[in-house]
Amino acid sequence: MSKTSTSGVQTRRAQFIDEFRPSHFIPMLTAGIIAGLLNSIAAISYGALIFSGSLSSYAAQGIGLALMSTLISSAIIGFLTSQPGIIGGSQDIPAAIIASMAASITGSLAVGAASQSTYTTIVAMMIITTLLTGACFIALGAFELGSLVRFLPYPVVGGFLAGTGWLLVTGAIGLMANVTPSLAEAAILVRGDVLVRWLPGVLFAMGLLAILIRKPHFAVTPSMIVGGIGVFYLIAWLARVSFEQLSATGWLLGPFPSQQLWQPFNINDLGLVQWSAIGAQIPNIGAIIVLSSVGLLLNITGLEAIAQRDIDLNRELRAAGFANLVGGSLGGYVGYQPIGVSALNLRSGSNSRLIGLIAAGVGGLALLFGPAFLALLPKVIVGGLLLYLGLDLLKEWVYDAFFRLPRAEYAIVIFIMVVIAAVGFLQGVVVGIVATIIIFVIAYSRVDVVRHRLTGEVVQSRVTRSPALRQQLRQLGPRLAIMQLQGFIFFGTADRLLGQVRERINRHDISALRFALLDFQRVTGLDSTGMVSFEKMKHAAEAAGTTIVITDAIPVIRNQMERGGLHANAHVQFFRTLDQGIEWCENILLREENIGQADQPTALVQQLVAIAPDVRELVDLLPYLERCEMAPGTHLIVQGDAPDSLFFIESGQITAQLEYPDREPVRLETMGSGRVVGEIGFYLGQARTASVVADVPSIVYRLSRETLTRMEHESPETASALHRVIVHLLSERLTHMIGTVNALQQ
Repeated sequence: MSKTSTSGVQTRRAQFIDEFRPSHFIPMLTAGIIAGLLNSIAAISYGALIFSGSLSSYAAQGIGLALMSTLISSAIIGFLTSQPGIIGGSQDIPAAIIASMAASITGSLAVGAASQSTYTTIVAMMIITTLLTGACFIALGAFELGSLVRFLPYPVVGGFLAGTGWLLVTGAIGLMANVTPSLAEAAILVRGDVLVRWLPGVLFAMGLLAILIRKPHFAVTPSMIVGGIGVFYLIAWLARVSFEQLSATGWLLGPFPSQQLWQPFNINDLGLVQWSAIGAQIPNIGAIIVLSSVGLLLNITGLEAIAQRDIDLNRELRAAGFANLVGGSLGGYVGYQPIGVSALNLRSGSNSRLIGLIAAGVGGLALLFGPAFLALLPKVIVGGLLLYLGLDLLKEWVYDAFFRLPRAEYAIVIFIMVVIAAVGFLQGVVVGIVATIIIFVIAYSRVDVVRHRLTGEVVQSRVTRSPALRQQLRQLGPRLAIMQLQGFIFFGTADRLLGQVRERINRHDISALRFALLDFQRVTGLDSTGMVSFEKMKHAAEAAGTTIVITDAIPVIRNQMERGGLHANAHVQFFRTLDQGIEWCENILLREENIGQADQPTALVQQLVAIAPDVRELVDLLPYLERCEMAPGTHLIVQGDAPDSLFFIESGQITAQLEYPDREPVRLETMGSGRVVGEIGFYLGQARTASVVADVPSIVYRLSRETLTRMEHESPETASALHRVIVHLLSERLTHMIGTVNALQQ
């Protein structure tokens, strides 16, 4: 055995021994017992909720199934979790939906149907639901899709949880009052003999909720449960009501049949299953799978904040999936990591995997000795605990959410809850998603798809022109409208864009619009319905003599436009980049105004004097410069080279560009006569950040660093004149840059 393996074995052995030290074992044992008791009581509540009313004769078997699935979930998840201290258990959300499904199946079967057939059908439905949910958990974990919870709209999740809370509240009241809560039965609930049955449970639930809000200690819930049971029996003793009378009048969960609680599903009973009734519940089964997946991931996200560490979402999904496959095969309910019990363990510092086994042992004892023990539990306590869970959800998503959510999102939460309460979970899911989509579309359509509105006055191409031409372009600038678009363009945002282009075309207080340039660099997609607006835009442009220029459209959008009838022609042009589109528009504007460069001086000294006419010493600069003739494609500067020279362009055209090994170069600036190249790196002493290439046959003059040093010694006036020209050119660039930045910030 290697040293590493030996060290690992010794470490695990030391950790195992440490588990049983009194300082660690006693808190761990206490936490496990409390967790087991809470999980068992919750399971009893869920079992009683599902098998209530006309199904109450099967409450013992239903509670047995709930206890069995809870102990399996506690043990398996507690052992496989990525964060020791987290355990599993039956859950309120699937239990509430299963209770609704059980009631629906009972009501859908014929009046004369055998009750055993009804029970068998419900158990088969639970097995199918639990197995499918477990398989979904495992699939999500295997494909590492735990992060999908971030894509479900927050108000939709809140609406589901609020609806679950409402069903838990009404179910708990029905359990305590021995009636099925509905609008038709509302009057019965306030009748004296019925009111006295459920009102104490409401007071118990509200008291538990109020205490936990003020002092969320792990001992509060078990103390309240024990105290509540004690008070119940004290009042019964003072009133001289016997145990038999309490049981006979429906105050207790019992009496239960004498047989054992858990009875495995008998394959011979398949003939009793009403498969059509289960088929009608397929949408609700899907809702349980979705909501359980979301609920699990939301619970783990909350436990991350409590544990103050990241928890492996995908591992938790796989652990819960395996637990549900085992529990479902034995007839159990859907279960996963509950945030309440696990949070108690993490807050108390009990982070051992043995907690899950201890909690499972407590559940096993309840399952083994359940009938005698469960018959003693008052309905007001079990129903009160169930009611507390519902009130806690309603407090968070009806009361607290009112203060933290925008009004539109809060309205969705309430709307979903009302639909779930009035119709069902599936309908609540559907209307919640539809309402969220509608509100999103309305809100997004109000977002301005135009990120920046610019004109040729403030934004020009990267072709550096003479001062006279730049001034001409600024005067012609209003004729070029530049709109940099963003986001996803669909019928709502496209219509707003169409309105803005039409408004500019129809303005008569400024120059007529010659070009409407639409930059798609930040556009993520284009809806086919949005093409209708672009088709209208093309017709409006043709009527006004305006050309639509589209730049930086990705191939998918470009193909979509062409399929929609937006082809390149006299009134529609496409360019790969915004810079190329602006340069094309500038050239057309200059040509239409008969503005050219024929009057530009050709000699370098004349060009420099035109830039700084008051600097007379520039005539002495030429002897210090080396004349170079550049062929097209020749590199004047190579990206990464040392900054040992700067260059003056006398004629031709030079382009500075960023070069990449895997894609086309990116143009930074195209320069012509009278421009200086490489001055920034030359003065700062930094390596060249870009390459400079001749586009056409060009004549440039080179000034080396050694020559500049010699000039400063031999002719300080000439060196000073050179520096003043460089400062003048840099100031022009900075002024143009500031103007562009100011325009982008508007």
